[in-house]
Amino acid sequence: MEQDKQIPSKPDQDLPPFVKTWKQFYRLLIGWLIFLIIAFYIFTVYFQ
Repeated sequence: MEQDKQIPSKPDQDLPPFVKTWKQFYRLLIGWLIFLIIAFYIFTVYFQ
């Protein structure tokens, strides 16, 4: 029964096409979140 489960041949198979490794993906994600936090902070300060 365990043999019925499909195991991906490469762990990088599920990555988006614009990154090569999971480490690069998570760095990009954290960078994007930091950018959003700063952008919303500037937006909030500007429109107070």
